[in-house]
Amino acid sequence: MSMSAPHEIYVRHTSKDGSSYVQEHRVWDADRFMAARRDDVAKEGGKSAVQQLTREQFLAQKK
Repeated sequence: MSMSAPHEIYVRHTSKDGSSYVQEHRVWDADRFMAARRDDVAKEGGKSAVQQLTREQFLAQKK
């Protein structure tokens, strides 16, 4: 198994009350990270959500 270097992914996190924020994460495995976040969101209920963004979307929404 080869290990790749960690890299950045960009994510919009939405809480169960609907408020959201964008955040940069440094991860080894983006698919595994997002799967774990989706599991967390499913447990929270309400309007909770998580969405991976492109760097351009992240920069536009961070302003």
